[in-house]
Amino acid sequence: MRKFYKFSVVLILLLSFSSCTYEEVEITEIKYVKLIEFSQKGLVVESEIKIKNPNGFQLSMVDSEFDIYIKGSKLAKASVNNKIKIPKNSEEFHKVVMKSDFEDFAEGALIQMLGLTLVSKEVDFKVDGYVTGKVLLFKKKVHVSHEEKVPLKLY
Repeated sequence: MRKFYKFSVVLILLLSFSSCTYEEVEITEIKYVKLIEFSQKGLVVESEIKIKNPNGFQLSMVDSEFDIYIKGSKLAKASVNNKIKIPKNSEEFHKVVMKSDFEDFAEGALIQMLGLTLVSKEVDFKVDGYVTGKVLLFKKKVHVSHEEKVPLKLY
């Protein structure tokens, strides 16, 4: 009888989770890009990104890998360096800190960054890559891409 009870509980949980539908989460706006650190260690960029979660459950970002492009040229590979929780049924701004190690820079990226910091107030900014989100025990890896002209802030 005890085995039947455990089996019933597991079956009910599986059925209830399988009935949940997942809608894609999307980036709808980038408010700004702020250069926090630019050194021999690498690059740290902060940005406020509006994320739309049409789902009826909160999502947590657990892993990421992005290519960052400035003016159409690849700058570096980066990952999100802070914890992000996206509330259910929301579309709101989240502070996102992206970090890139020096060895992940594209060729010529240092010269491009120096030029941007001297003359640009706005920049064509693109992120393209993958984010892994988590709900309870379930993880899903999704492609994310967004491009927009945004204000560039220095330190």
